[in-house]
Amino acid sequence: MISPLLEASLARGESLVADDRFDAIIVGSGAAGGLASLRLCEGGLNVLMLDAGMDISAWGRPVTATTQLLTRLAANSPLAFSLSRPVARLAQRALRAVGRIRQPVQTQCFAWERMPQAFVDDRDYPYTTPDGRPFSWIRSHGLGGRMIVPGHGWQYYRLAQADFRPSSKERPAWPITLEDLAPWYEDVERLLGLSGREDGFSCPPDSLISNEIEPDALEARVINRVRARWPQAKVMLSRFAPPAESVARAAAAGRLTCRTGAVVERILHDSAGRASGAEWRDKRDGVLRMARAPIVFLCASTIESARILMASSTLSGRPPGDASGALGTNLMDRIMVRAEGMIANTNHLLAPPPGRCIALPRFDLREGGSTEKRGYGVQLYTYPSGRASFFTAVAFIEASPRASNRIRIRSDGDSRPHHLEIDYSYSKDDLRLTAEASFALRELGTSVGAVLTHVDTVPSTPGLAIHECGTARMGSDPLTSVLNPHNECWDMPGLFVTDGASFPSQGSQNPALTIMALTARACQHVLDQRAA
Repeated sequence: MISPLLEASLARGESLVADDRFDAIIVGSGAAGGLASLRLCEGGLNVLMLDAGMDISAWGRPVTATTQLLTRLAANSPLAFSLSRPVARLAQRALRAVGRIRQPVQTQCFAWERMPQAFVDDRDYPYTTPDGRPFSWIRSHGLGGRMIVPGHGWQYYRLAQADFRPSSKERPAWPITLEDLAPWYEDVERLLGLSGREDGFSCPPDSLISNEIEPDALEARVINRVRARWPQAKVMLSRFAPPAESVARAAAAGRLTCRTGAVVERILHDSAGRASGAEWRDKRDGVLRMARAPIVFLCASTIESARILMASSTLSGRPPGDASGALGTNLMDRIMVRAEGMIANTNHLLAPPPGRCIALPRFDLREGGSTEKRGYGVQLYTYPSGRASFFTAVAFIEASPRASNRIRIRSDGDSRPHHLEIDYSYSKDDLRLTAEASFALRELGTSVGAVLTHVDTVPSTPGLAIHECGTARMGSDPLTSVLNPHNECWDMPGLFVTDGASFPSQGSQNPALTIMALTARACQHVLDQRAA
């Protein structure tokens, strides 16, 4: 339910005119954009949020609306969680077959059934990939971004010290350290109210926990068996929380104007080369409009933010960051393999809350090794099924930044999203780590007493881990990076990119907490500069 204050901010957005001026513009309302709106509004700035999402009436697309409604009802009913695995799979395939008519890419997301209306219509927002190199770009248009989708993950972990240091070409150095980001991690963790435990690991480091939890009987059984099999393995309960509702909190400050249905085309600059606003296309009438502000936070999601940067230009006529060779390149998404099965005699009665699972960070080091090299972690889920439990273990492998994994915009003078090409492929090392992770999942299933019914032997289609990073990395040198250590664009001062596009490397943890910490840090930098 939308609060009256958020309704007021949306109403102000509806009446937006070209002469309106703001202190800051934020593009996107997900984890980064939502937090930026909150921090800047709390800091006294008048903020305009431009978000591409817009509700489409059931009368506009009656078949799609009816299909999505029935899908939500079926996927979220108590019956859905009590079906046998074969029956559940059959029902899932039937729902997705209908959904693929308008959402052939989005229906590949594991959480699609829970909220299909939150995902984009692929026919309205197509993109291309080279033959033989697919990439499934999972997108959500709507206030809150992908984080509002139930079951999306909702897990938050800090990067480890080693993740910030250079170890090889596979992991370039960040321009900041864990110590630089630590107070901002804590700031965001306090806002989220994390559930979890302090485990004393270096990877991932401990977080500020608001709600300490204990393992239930089945979790304790699984944890004990993993530790018995691999004494050196790190085993922990996940750190999780529902979305922070940052946009609603920002609206409560009374300084937010929120315009939906606004598809940003490019970032504008003034005569001095500083960011001065954004040009956006109105989905209601197709008209190209402008909004003005001296500060712009580009938080549209990794690929979309890079697309907007590549469609923009500086005083030189080139896109900001283009000369570095880092714009649009080094796209990363964690490589994913999964195992499924059943654990008998569990009497596991209640489904866990969203985000709760058993986490096995850097499971590749379960028998020793170095965190300096990239590896993988595992998230292990159990769901009740009578006296037994469904078992799912997902390995997420850190991807390395490679210049060949990139996005392009067709050079025909039109930079709209449907002219975007994503070119992504796995390397030999990626496939080697995939084979290792697949073998590890088999070992894990056997060790915890699961009867496995499926184990991936090849990685999922790139994009389906939904942890895209890279394409506009931050760094210490404008010759090799797009953004400075405060996430500000070297070539267009006043423009900040704080979503996953800014990551120099990925790490094996979920990126959401780091995205939010970078955003909080950049917002404070802006506020400090204004106060100076």
